[in-house]
Amino acid sequence: MITSETIPMAPQPWCRNPAGYVKHQHLLKQLTQWFETQGATVELPEDTGTWDKGIDLIVNGLRVDLKSFGLGAYGNSYTWNSTYHQGRPAPLYEGTETDWFVHPAGDHPSEWIAGPVHKLRTSKYGYAPYYFKSDTIRVADLL
Repeated sequence: MITSETIPMAPQPWCRNPAGYVKHQHLLKQLTQWFETQGATVELPEDTGTWDKGIDLIVNGLRVDLKSFGLGAYGNSYTWNSTYHQGRPAPLYEGTETDWFVHPAGDHPSEWIAGPVHKLRTSKYGYAPYYFKSDTIRVADLL
């Protein structure tokens, strides 16, 4: 079975933000379908019924956490465009297994922006977490 066809699209019982979940899942399906058309090996993490350790998708062995929000470009950095993360530390939790965060940027998943988890920084000025632009790549280059 094709991985993109197994992505749940309806809100799950544990979900506290059904609209946000549905948006995320549609983006995840779009991203997964694109990876599949590129011949990538794509897997969903095992559903354990608890925290997913920050993994939405495994692509050619890379563990990806898709964010449903984009990035704001400011000078030489990309800042998470998320009011929830405004003023919070970079979400790098103990036990997280994510390798890359992926952020939608434009209509085509190949143009979306991928940032390595270890390069995400906490703002010293009360903004959302950010990357230096030079630390990010296009999703097409992630393959």
